[in-house]
Formats: sequence, C-alpha cells, structure tokens
Amino acid sequence: MRDSLLEIQKFEQEIKKGLLKYLYFCYAQEQFFLFEAGSLIRRNFDSISIEIYDSPEEVDTNSFASISLFTPKRILLVYNFEKIKKTEKRVEWLKKIKVRSNTYVNLIVLCNASYKDISEEVNFVKKAADGSSDKERFSAAVYNFDIYERELPAWITYKASQFGISLKPDAVYYLIDITGGQPGLISSEIEKISLLTEKSHIGLFDIKDILTELGEFTPFDLVDAIKKKDRQRAFKLLDKLQNTEPDMILGALNWYYNNKNDLDEKVYSLLYRANLSLRQARSLSLDMLVYELMKD
Repeated sequence: MRDSLLEIQKFEQEIKKGLLKYLYFCYAQEQFFLFEAGSLIRRNFDSISIEIYDSPEEVDTNSFASISLFTPKRILLVYNFEKIKKTEKRVEWLKKIKVRSNTYVNLIVLCNASYKDISEEVNFVKKAADGSSDKERFSAAVYNFDIYERELPAWITYKASQFGISLKPDAVYYLIDITGGQPGLISSEIEKISLLTEKSHIGLFDIKDILTELGEFTPFDLVDAIKKKDRQRAFKLLDKLQNTEPDMILGALNWYYNNKNDLDEKVYSLLYRANLSLRQARSLSLDMLVYELMKD
C-alpha cells in the first residue's frame, strides 16, 4: 500500500532539493505523467542546464566526464527508454551509464511501460542503488508515476495546487466524470479554469458559471437536451461539440445516467457499445448513441 504522497509529488520534492542523486529511473504506462516529470524539471531548473534526448541511443555517455562551462551541473532528460527493445540491451545500457556516474550529471530516464515489462531493469537500478559495498553502489532512485483509480482525486487536488487553485470534492468528481478520468484532459481543464477565475476555492457550480460566461457549450448542455427529449437541439449541440473530446461527452452522459434512480439497463449497454465504437474510431458513434437515448 502506498503512503500519502504520490510518486510524482516525491519526485517534485527531490527536484526542489536540487536532484541529489545521479540517476532517476521513472516509468509509467500513462505517458502524460512522464511529460509531467519533464515539465517539473524545466520549471525548476535553468534551461541552459537541461539537455533533452528522444531516446537513450542519442546519449553520448563518453561526454559525462565533461563539465559544462555555463552551469554547475548537466541535467539529461532521456525519453523513450522502452525504444531499446530487448531487456538485455536495456540492462547493458544501464550498466554503461552506471560506470559513468559523477556528481556533475543528473540523468532522468523516462520509460513508457509497466513494471511487468521492465521489472529486470527496475530491479537492476534498485539493487545497484542499495549495493552491499561502495564499489557496487551508485546514487539512484526509481519512481513509478502511474496512479491507482482511488488516487485520482488526490492527484487532481495536487495538480490544481500547481495552478494556484483549490478544488472542492464536487468539482474534483465532476472533472473525473466529464473527462473519463484521463489525466491529460483533466490537466487541460484545470489550467483553463485557473485562467478564467480569480477565485482560489472552486466548486462544481463555479466551473459551470465560468463556462456559461464564456458562452461555451458543454457536454452537460447536451445531457440537458437529451433529458428534455429535444432532438433538434441535441443534434445541434453534438455538432457544436465536435471539437470536444468524445470521452468528455461520454463522461457527462455516464454522470447523468448513474445518478438516475430509474435507470434502464439498456442505457448501460448503449453507453458501453458507444465507448467501444469510439475506441475503434467510428465517427458516427455519438450520433447513434444520442439517437438511441432519445427514442421513446
């Protein structure tokens, strides 16, 4: 069971200490969290000290011995560690950078994979960091940025704090509902909210007021039209919402129907089938869903 701090928060704490270790091995199945880690680095360090690599193969480990003339340390952000296809090749690369360890370089390795996919690599770094002798040990840490579903509200609260706002529980669960729990969409919505209000404590109705003032249509306007069986308005709104993520529309519909006391089991089946169709990139899925939901 994890403690109260999320891994991304622990990583941020380490950043604020100045990155005291040589290697930070970070992995996640949700790629958004890896880009978040990179954003934290860029937000807290001078850009002149940061070097960004799209894959480990681009890194010249022979240059680790060189000291920058412009900054006291070099921070290497290395994305796509998973592009090294074979486990033995990945471990070989880690061994190579291990022997290059020095106090002038911070190596942030970002891997878009699950623990199951890279367990040997993770265990190699952990074992090396906990080596039984100084000769075997090197300064390293491992972070798994993926979060459990139950941790999503805590992450949303943390993310909102980065934008200087506090979200009330009803606002947190509203964001989960309308985004389908996708971190990238949630982050985008939080940023939009923070830019459009001077309030520091935001509730559900505050968010709806913000969108109303903008004159924007939201998935909840579509829900309202469906609820009133206003077929013409529903399809007009669906057209207006064509640039909205489908998951946000499905999230709003799920929110509405899950809160109905007399829910027809058929609706669950319709929502489920629409979700599957959208995953298969069928563009008319939402049109068919709205049509079916408004049948008498």
